[in-house]
Amino acid sequence: MRFKLTLLLLIVSASVWAQKRKKPSYKDPFLKTQWYLGFFAGGNLAKATPTASFYGYEPLNYTPDKLTKTYHGFKQLNAQAGLVFMFYTRGFSLGLKPGIHTYQTGHTTGSTWNDTNDNTNTLQINYNHLTKFNYLEFPLTVQYDLVKGKLRPFIGLGGYYGLLLSTNRTIERTGTDAASGSAGSFTNAPKTIGITNLFITSALGVQGFVGASYDPGNIRITLDIGYKMGLNNITSTQNRFVNNNLSALGEATDDIRLQNIYFNLGFVFPLKFISKNFDAIN
Repeated sequence: MRFKLTLLLLIVSASVWAQKRKKPSYKDPFLKTQWYLGFFAGGNLAKATPTASFYGYEPLNYTPDKLTKTYHGFKQLNAQAGLVFMFYTRGFSLGLKPGIHTYQTGHTTGSTWNDTNDNTNTLQINYNHLTKFNYLEFPLTVQYDLVKGKLRPFIGLGGYYGLLLSTNRTIERTGTDAASGSAGSFTNAPKTIGITNLFITSALGVQGFVGASYDPGNIRITLDIGYKMGLNNITSTQNRFVNNNLSALGEATDDIRLQNIYFNLGFVFPLKFISKNFDAIN
């Protein structure tokens, strides 16, 4: 009888101890951390900001600043996509997000010729330049969740290193010809040329962003909107004048820095403690 009673007490004790072990102790810092792996995709609007201007030829009877060169940006929608590696602890998330980023920037150049003997004889030519950059980027970011729960708004900062993969430029010539006998406007077919060698292989920058994440279960859905600002001149100063196609147009590559506004949608998955007994987001 004593044996049976002792055995029963041991079974009950073991059962109670096992029930307590099912719920992890959140006092252990290890249980407050989480690793995530996933992917992201999104779009961006980019712009090139010149820090110094250059021209393909030197005019004889006027200064180069009379050759108009105007930059415009944040017009062409581009795309980016990549992977997400993230470490979470106590509301902070450290992320590495390698991916392919495409940026398109635009500028126009132009010149006007006037006949000194007849003011009605004029020729105005404009060139629309659309430059497309393809980068492999490695952004490193830190973000902080403003509140806890399934829906969490956050803010973040970071920096990135970009490796240039390729660059090309599409040029369209337009203008008005009043010097060949009959006044009229014209538009030539666009021409695309490769200009990767006009730029250096690396780009450095910083970024800031805001967003929110939602955890419906063993997945985290993120949406963020941010601004990225390049810190270095991406133009190759040694190869500035080497492209014959651009030199024939009186064009030389300015010193520029890239900037863009972007949005990303991401899906990441926790890599440990995927169990109904553990809340991965806390």
